Amino acid sequence: MRGALHDRIVASLVAERRSRRLTQAQLAQRLGRSTSFVFRYEAGARYLDVAEFIVIARALDVDPYELLRQVEAEG
Repeated sequence: MRGALHDRIVASLVAERRSRRLTQAQLAQRLGRSTSFVFRYEAGARYLDVAEFIVIARALDVDPYELLRQVEAEG
């Protein structure tokens, strides 16, 4: 089930990627995934599970737990 929290988490991941001036292709390469994987979750066409969220946050050099705290505090 998708909801506002998931959407805010994804928006935070997108903002982190952009702040690091990474393209979707560059992030996908860091993840060992396809560019379409990054595009789909950023566009909301794919739901992220917890493990994927953690791996993506770490690929962005972001503490996943701190990112969740920030998203929750903003919510």
